[in-house]
Amino acid sequence: MSDVVNRHPGTMYRISAFAGIVAVAVVLFQTLTVDASRPVRVIADPTPVALVNVARIFDQIGERSEWDIRIEALKSSIRETATSRQATMQRRLAESEQATSPEERQKIRDEVALMQIRFEEWARVKNAEVDREESLKWRSIYRNLQREAARVAENEGYAMVMVDDTVGDITTTPGTQVPLQQQVLEQITNRRLLYATKTVDISDQVIVRMNNAANAAP
Repeated sequence: MSDVVNRHPGTMYRISAFAGIVAVAVVLFQTLTVDASRPVRVIADPTPVALVNVARIFDQIGERSEWDIRIEALKSSIRETATSRQATMQRRLAESEQATSPEERQKIRDEVALMQIRFEEWARVKNAEVDREESLKWRSIYRNLQREAARVAENEGYAMVMVDDTVGDITTTPGTQVPLQQQVLEQITNRRLLYATKTVDISDQVIVRMNNAANAAP
């Protein structure tokens, strides 16, 4: 055998090379076998999230101002009517004091009592009307906020838009029936964000889109 190797030195080189390849293959197989037994860890890409400051949006959109003007006109009309009806009742009461007979005086007072009952029912209906308009205002604003926030997210590649509730400090109101500790804990538990970078705030874009949409509406 040694004579063969001496006569053919290339044979020894080929044997050594083949042995090296076999060793590498064995190590690779063992590595693959071990790795295959371990669970594969898949790291998902971070979800792109944007934030909106709802309070700032409410303060800077024209739609809210338009609603407030209409609702204030309704309230003003109600106040004028209420003042007029109350003045009429006061006048009739004054007339009852000048009545020449107890029967006439009582008749006027009964009339005023009926007017008071009708006034209270009218006031209840009008208060409900104002409340309904206020609810319609906020529903409309929220619906438009959702729509324009979604459009900004689609255009800029955000997968989620959240309300930024980190704005403002925790506050308390002394002198109420709610303990200060409870006031603080309720505010803490109602918040969802502890920190958010300002670079993901899209409030300005949403404000612009909401105002443009309101101006374009017929």
